[in-house]
Amino acid sequence: MNRTMIVSACIVLGISCAPPPAAWAEDRGEAGATGPSLKAVSGAKDKKEEAVLRKKLGDQYAQQEDYPRAADEFLAAISLAPKAFTRQERLQMAIAISWADRLDDAAAVLRAILAEDPKDREARIQLAKVLSWSDKLQEAEDEADRVLSGDPENQDALLVKANTIRWRGDARASIPVYEKALAQGENFDVRLGLAFAYLDAGEKATAKAISSPLQPLYPYQKKELSRFSDALCGAQTWRLGVSYSYYSDSDKNTVNRSALLYGLRTGDWDTELAYRFTDAKDPVRHERAEDLGITTQRKFGRFDTGAGVGVDRANDVNLVVGQARANTDTAWGAVGVSAAREALTDTAQLIENRVARSSGTLNVTETASPRLSFNERYTYSGYSDGNNSQDLWLGTRYAITTALPKIDAGYRFRYWDFRRQTGSGYFDPENFISNQVFVSLYTEQNGYFAHLEPYGGYQSYTRYGSKTASTFFGFNASAGWTMKKCTAFEVYADGSNYAGTVAGFNYFQVGFRLTAYF
Repeated sequence: MNRTMIVSACIVLGISCAPPPAAWAEDRGEAGATGPSLKAVSGAKDKKEEAVLRKKLGDQYAQQEDYPRAADEFLAAISLAPKAFTRQERLQMAIAISWADRLDDAAAVLRAILAEDPKDREARIQLAKVLSWSDKLQEAEDEADRVLSGDPENQDALLVKANTIRWRGDARASIPVYEKALAQGENFDVRLGLAFAYLDAGEKATAKAISSPLQPLYPYQKKELSRFSDALCGAQTWRLGVSYSYYSDSDKNTVNRSALLYGLRTGDWDTELAYRFTDAKDPVRHERAEDLGITTQRKFGRFDTGAGVGVDRANDVNLVVGQARANTDTAWGAVGVSAAREALTDTAQLIENRVARSSGTLNVTETASPRLSFNERYTYSGYSDGNNSQDLWLGTRYAITTALPKIDAGYRFRYWDFRRQTGSGYFDPENFISNQVFVSLYTEQNGYFAHLEPYGGYQSYTRYGSKTASTFFGFNASAGWTMKKCTAFEVYADGSNYAGTVAGFNYFQVGFRLTAYF
């Protein structure tokens, strides 16, 4: 499951574990109630009366499935007079609050209920769900385990535990937990989770067989089953892809790139054979380069590994290129290491000079909360012309919203330093420093997505003894569909006057990618 989609998808997957809105209203005899008006709420004589009226108004919004407004009223009611409501009433309010994606607020209400009665199993299960939707996977599993210690066959707790294990990336370990949950009785979410687990583990045939009995009853179930069908396409045995990009910069470089790929998935392994053709021009050169390479990757548990090897050919000169990487998730974030050797083909001059770069990278991410994360990356590179560089990135990102549309904001610091200037055609500054702020906007619906990230900042560096300092601005944008009718498609564009690129010029780039699965 894509992590940029996890909260909204998880909330949808959890809805059936509590009564649907209509049934919830009917259980309290309010299905046809008109409810109080805002005027009546404002005329309340005391806090308790206002709290009761706000709760009834929240019930009315919940019946209409207007959960953001319902959450506002429920939280106001609980804040005014928490003792005016039974634990069961507060539990129902917490469920609606969580459906509004007010996950921290819902967790606070549930923790207050458990402080009064630690044996309230229903509240603890709901807290486990909310924590899992908040990406607090270890805390969610701990709460589920507390329920399972007294009730080892509790289906809801088993489902939460299985989900947290799978969402951490250990699909195989989640399978027996899902199977135990399904043994307690037929359940749409449990069966769908088990099917996803087998699919994530690379067992497409088993995933398809497990999903075949699923019969969606609610709109969200139809949506999730459709998403599974699309994901099943993405796990097809083989795929074909094509891509193209056009690049232009202020130094009159133009680069056209096109690529073809063939991918094959066997068990846990995903292998790809790719051919890329580069046609680059500037006012005095016209160069071409061809790349042919094979890469393979495997994800098992919390580990994601990959390696590749290939040949880059230009001007009758062949360069051997390759890469290797390993990443792992941790309880506090992620760690990754990689090494690569590549031929620089970003401009005609670089192709003419046949410059190769060998690099090693260490990348660390710390997740301080579901909204706040930090990232550090260090890369050491050596160049075939005798040069070398050190590149350090430090950044932080904060999720302003966790529901769609997602809005993130953050800051990036970069220090980049080359030993000398060689004139080989790549940007090789000394003491390059940039401070950058950015905003990231992302939304998706029914498999279609759109992303926009504008950024700007201040940069300074020295090159050939001359110091330069300036502001910069840029953007990245993309749109397409993640998986529709066994195809994935993306169009993208980016441009900037940021100097910290290989060529170091003002540039603009557009392109597309299309992949078909068979």
